[in-house]
Amino acid sequence: MNFKKKGELGYISFMKSFNLLVAIVLFVIAAVIFIIGMSIYDTKGNILTIVGALFIIPAARFMTVWFLFLPFKSAAKEQYDKVFSLMKQGNLLYTDVIFTSTEKAYGAMFLVLTGDKILAYVPKNCNKLQDYLADIIKRRAFDIKVTCTDDEKKFENFLKSADSYAEKVFEDEDERTGADKERARLMEVLESFMP
Repeated sequence: MNFKKKGELGYISFMKSFNLLVAIVLFVIAAVIFIIGMSIYDTKGNILTIVGALFIIPAARFMTVWFLFLPFKSAAKEQYDKVFSLMKQGNLLYTDVIFTSTEKAYGAMFLVLTGDKILAYVPKNCNKLQDYLADIIKRRAFDIKVTCTDDEKKFENFLKSADSYAEKVFEDEDERTGADKERARLMEVLESFMP
């Protein structure tokens, strides 16, 4: 099993498999410890029952993450290759993105960070994710526009007409350094909302 990072192709599939596997292993360990305790002490009220029950807590956590990822699917390799080929130099591509809020989880198949925009291809709940990201951006005082679409062709056109961060003109090196720091802070904020 190859570990995947947030925003990497196959991240959703990896997280589903990984969290389900770990949850099952922890549930099996809990059951085995409970059965051993029952066979040794002939009662549920023993120390091994408590130890077995302690394995249920992390198992439940891994199952919760599995349920979070369950409605979403990873982008196909062909889709990824097509989007990647349209990327301009210096722009950042996140794939298999999920954003969590207190009410709901939102998925974006692709999210591209250009010099002054966030462009996202969102198969479902496009407007809700756009509003959610715009609110995050506004509260953190970033000067960047958020555009989401549920139309793949429209998203490809957005990428073709997008500016390139690498070609962005700065007055001096200090301005470039400041922009790079602001961009890194934006990435950090976005990733903090991704499970």
